[in-house]
Amino acid sequence: MTLNKEAIDVLVHYYYPRAKWLQENVNWGTLAYKGKEANEIVNDELMQNVEIYDCYQRAAAGFSNVLQDLRYGEFTPKWRWQDKERRDITRANNSINWDFKTWLYVFMCHRITGSGASFVEDHGYRNNIMQYWGKCDTIENMIADLHYNRNMKNSIFTSIGNQPPAPKKGVSNIDFMINELPNLLDDVVDFLYARKRNHKEVVDFLNDYNIRNGHRRFNFAYTAFSLDMSDYFPEIVDEDSHTYLGNNAIRCMKRLGGSNGDKFMDMLRDKTGGKPKDLEDVMCDFVRFGQNYTAGYGTYTNNSGWDSGWSQRNQ
Repeated sequence: MTLNKEAIDVLVHYYYPRAKWLQENVNWGTLAYKGKEANEIVNDELMQNVEIYDCYQRAAAGFSNVLQDLRYGEFTPKWRWQDKERRDITRANNSINWDFKTWLYVFMCHRITGSGASFVEDHGYRNNIMQYWGKCDTIENMIADLHYNRNMKNSIFTSIGNQPPAPKKGVSNIDFMINELPNLLDDVVDFLYARKRNHKEVVDFLNDYNIRNGHRRFNFAYTAFSLDMSDYFPEIVDEDSHTYLGNNAIRCMKRLGGSNGDKFMDMLRDKTGGKPKDLEDVMCDFVRFGQNYTAGYGTYTNNSGWDSGWSQRNQ
């Protein structure tokens, strides 16, 4: 493994501490992206203007907003950013009393439908019907809502890059969520209660189901689902365990000179203190950072001085 020491140095000593400061003090804090403190400590045009680079934990990323709102209600970490309409939706979650399997159903549907990802103003909520499921008491109610939205031709899916492929010919992802997922989750619950699992075990168990039933693998959605469980049920799924990497994280690892996912993550963990599941998301965002990706916010450039070799990406 020939490490790209310059790139690793930018990730570890420039990007990561700034993303961590922004998460703790702005994203989940009380300060401003372009306030006096951020101007002095972060001092990065890209990171302060584009709300992608403000987290070092995956739970703080926009694609986890809905699950946080459902889990914490009005105590959600991003409450300060929510307008009155959003707060009314979030506050309704205060009375949620779901069992474990129901939470897993919500996690999985959220990930299969694309996590509400858009990377622009409505990032985390776009086309996402799970954000309204605080009104649903049971999985049966949620299935009825899926039926209703499909029959009304309402948008349910977003961000093609975050969606899994259709399970197999003739079976849509909505069909899968309605007809197969409840029974699958019975097996998942038994699997999880047998002993504490790691992320790769969970993903392999789920993909084995897909393969046995003639479906395509759901690598991204199943990995995100496992990581969600370790965010909210760390006694069930080991939050410190290694995980499979998404395409952008693999792309980042190659640029950093990594050749073995787990060993490389161990090195990054030693240097940053981050968990593998969170570093996977950091690496995805670091690719966008190296591209000066602005997601339509404007044209901004990071202030690291690093020539990543990646082309500018505005959309």
